[in-house]
Amino acid sequence: MNGNCLQFDRNPIQDAISRIRFAPASNNLLISSWDSNLRLYDVDTSQLVFEASSEAALLDCCFQGESAAFTAASDCSITRYDLHSGMSESFGNHDDLATCVEYSNETGQVITAGWDKKIKCWDSRSMMDLSCVHTVSVGIESMSLYGFVVMVAAGLSVNMYDLRKFNNSFYSKCVDIQINCVRPYLDQGFAAGSVDGRVALKYFNPSNRNNDGYAFRCHPKAKEKRHELAAVNDIVFSPSIYGAFVTGNNDGYVTIWNAQSKKRVLEMPKFENSIASLSYNHGGQFLAVASSYTYQEANELEIPPRIYIHEMDNKYVGSFSAGGSKSYLCTAAKTLIYLSLPKFLQTFTYTLRHFLCRNFVPIFQNMSDEEHQFESKADAGASKTFPQQAGTIRKNGYIVIKNRACKVVEVSTSKTGKHGHAKCHFVAIDIFNGKKLEDIVPSSHNCDVPHVTRTDYQLIDISEDGFVSLLTESGGTKDDLKLPTDDALLSQIKDGFAEGKDLVVTVMSAMGEEQICALKDIGPK
Repeated sequence: MNGNCLQFDRNPIQDAISRIRFAPASNNLLISSWDSNLRLYDVDTSQLVFEASSEAALLDCCFQGESAAFTAASDCSITRYDLHSGMSESFGNHDDLATCVEYSNETGQVITAGWDKKIKCWDSRSMMDLSCVHTVSVGIESMSLYGFVVMVAAGLSVNMYDLRKFNNSFYSKCVDIQINCVRPYLDQGFAAGSVDGRVALKYFNPSNRNNDGYAFRCHPKAKEKRHELAAVNDIVFSPSIYGAFVTGNNDGYVTIWNAQSKKRVLEMPKFENSIASLSYNHGGQFLAVASSYTYQEANELEIPPRIYIHEMDNKYVGSFSAGGSKSYLCTAAKTLIYLSLPKFLQTFTYTLRHFLCRNFVPIFQNMSDEEHQFESKADAGASKTFPQQAGTIRKNGYIVIKNRACKVVEVSTSKTGKHGHAKCHFVAIDIFNGKKLEDIVPSSHNCDVPHVTRTDYQLIDISEDGFVSLLTESGGTKDDLKLPTDDALLSQIKDGFAEGKDLVVTVMSAMGEEQICALKDIGPK
């Protein structure tokens, strides 16, 4: 498997790569990066054919056909670029960082998401015509599109939306991992990568209702200690071989997996930086790998971001099988390529792929975790914290300072230094004891962010020693919490309970600590 590094002689990429995407029908590669530049590279001719600068860091990009592209930026803007004329125009905005952008060929809509917790649908044929807005509970890190279905990573769950009726999610699946990226598995399901090195693959219509998918730790062979896990930054599925998908992680490892046999097929040599993004070309012959220090602290100044193009060779192709023989899809694709019928190739490959997907649904057998490194759902829980780039943490967000869960009340960023990296100064309040804490972190480095949850319980009783008895959803009681130390809230709870009111308390949990933080009066008992 050969890998060639793309050359940007006139204007090399100066900061972290955020996303790379092959065009829908050519080998043009779209590249967005934190240096505020959008680039289009022709892989066939090894030439940079388009470049445009913006005023903010670009966090995502996508094609609109072959002639236009959209970007999502750190200044909350959505911008459309004409790749032929070089013209750009503002398309829309979010209220916080715009992190994701997708374009639907089926509906002509542009779908965007951001840290303002909003998913927006725009009509690309009428500028600034916002057709629909949907709000989720958390800022959105990742989003993908397959046909009419939008897949949105929201905390520990993946929400699905149908673009033809976008008002509500028609499917929501909790994957029990803190999701870093979500990618579609044709029309069969999706794969989600976590911040702690896990991948969960879920099916919409499993052949066995008790087995809707699986999760596994995708650490490389070189890592013998299983606790040394790195975030999965991207996942891509092969467009030509059913069941083949690739993961790229924070330690610089790219691994090819077979979803049908649940085996590792190939592990590429370790890259010099983290794997920021991956992309297959439309025919599946080329895999683009963006090696960038987006999520990596070590060597970020010495080794610049790079993009490699790998040609998928026969050994890789022959590693996949269906029913004990070589993939029918692989054989058909190779034959059609030999016939050189581009339009027929595109149509027939699409039809054949869906035929195989619908008629050869894989039935997974229990396999050794030691041999294939797959794990049960019970072992796929999220940790107490997850990493997040300092430059993306905003006021009212959460951060860990001195091993304490804190809420950010003020954040300021210094000017960019000679290496292109600013520093973030955080002022935060401990969410449990109210103490003020501060920290300074380079904007490109990771901070620990706590998992903060809020749960409502009905108040049943208050004991003499200050403990409360709370009614859980299952009908049991929770008796291990004391009354809050905040005088105003404490007084409200005691007075309301003494008056016989029906009270619901909100319990905030983070990093192993719990505390009552709010009160609701839902009427007399």
